[in-house]
Amino acid sequence: MPDTGTLKGLRREMTKDMFEELAALQCEVPEILGYVGTTAEKLEKWCRKTYRHPLDEMLRMIRQDGLVAIRRASFDQLKKSATIISQQYNRFLPQAGAEDRSQADSAIRAFTAMMNTPGDTVRELFE
Repeated sequence: MPDTGTLKGLRREMTKDMFEELAALQCEVPEILGYVGTTAEKLEKWCRKTYRHPLDEMLRMIRQDGLVAIRRASFDQLKKSATIISQQYNRFLPQAGAEDRSQADSAIRAFTAMMNTPGDTVRELFE
């Protein structure tokens, strides 16, 4: 019988696509083992045969696909919701504009100080 690249477990057969989907969903090895119904040794052997790399290395790489998908979904939601934009702005840019504000405050203080100069000083400046 030809090898179809599937891992036969007690609960279901796992294909390469299914493995990549589970890894992208950030599943841990015990979760994958329980989902398929197989042993760690069989999963490791299948992974080496399928990808020619160890299981932990492949999980680390494929999980990045899931993180990128999460980030893409977040950006899609940002386009649709002002509330989420505000939350993310406060989360990632809490100090944005703080430096500009302090410079503006300094300029306002300097301008106010100029307006409170004694009349003699003003006359001297404009003579």
